[in-house]
Amino acid sequence: MTERTFRIFLGTGLFLLLYISAINGNTELILYYIALLVFEGVTNWRLPRILTALNNKNSNDLDDAHIAAQQTSSSFQIPFEAERVMRLVLALVLVLPIFFTVEMFWIIPWFVASMLLLAGVTNICPMVMLFRRMGFK
Repeated sequence: MTERTFRIFLGTGLFLLLYISAINGNTELILYYIALLVFEGVTNWRLPRILTALNNKNSNDLDDAHIAAQQTSSSFQIPFEAERVMRLVLALVLVLPIFFTVEMFWIIPWFVASMLLLAGVTNICPMVMLFRRMGFK
């Protein structure tokens, strides 16, 4: 599984969870989703890498995008992957509307879900591109 495919799953899953929480009024499932993002961001045990390693029976195999990202060199690199930072920022952005119940914040999780789905379909993630330009691996 590549990061692109996983972004499609993340976006679609978030759309479904937002729809379910809009019907039920229960945000508990979204909190589990946020916990998954934080876990992946902190530990770097990302599901696409784990599933690829299990599928290939070799834990050193990484997807092509990750290898290409490691091969690019810049003058200054922060030893933290842009994908991990993206997951942590997404978790922070999703937590804000849940805990701060300002009426105008309802659109933020829907925007995040649509951008994740768009990033998965097009394989262009502006957030990851920004973090790589800032110096993250």
